[in-house]
Amino acid sequence: MDLTPHLVTGAAIGARVRVPMTALMVAWASHFVLDAIPHYDFVWIGSHGLFEAIDIGLGVLLTGLIIWKVRHWWPLACALAAVLSDAPGLKERWDTIFPHYQWAPPGGIAVEIVVVGAALLWGLGAPIRTK
Repeated sequence: MDLTPHLVTGAAIGARVRVPMTALMVAWASHFVLDAIPHYDFVWIGSHGLFEAIDIGLGVLLTGLIIWKVRHWWPLACALAAVLSDAPGLKERWDTIFPHYQWAPPGGIAVEIVVVGAALLWGLGAPIRTK
């Protein structure tokens, strides 16, 4: 999937899971689960520039919204853990073990929109964290 679904899912996990190390591990593992769902990668399938900027901007904005809602930095750590395996040098290695499953538009795009929407609603429903 693109950056936005991974960031928002990781942030939602960070907002909901109370045990920090568990949250980090679940957020990291969520990356591979999301990539196993058939989807369409805007950014990684030959498009650059505008789509990348929108993907990064939207991901950061929605992650920030979850962080603002729970008033804690932990969703940020989990969002970063969720995108870690896409880092240059790591992505190629992980893709050989956990392949991406692609689905052409419009179905693949709809999957990404549903994932982002569900993760955002789940993350925004988290209570304000006091610790």
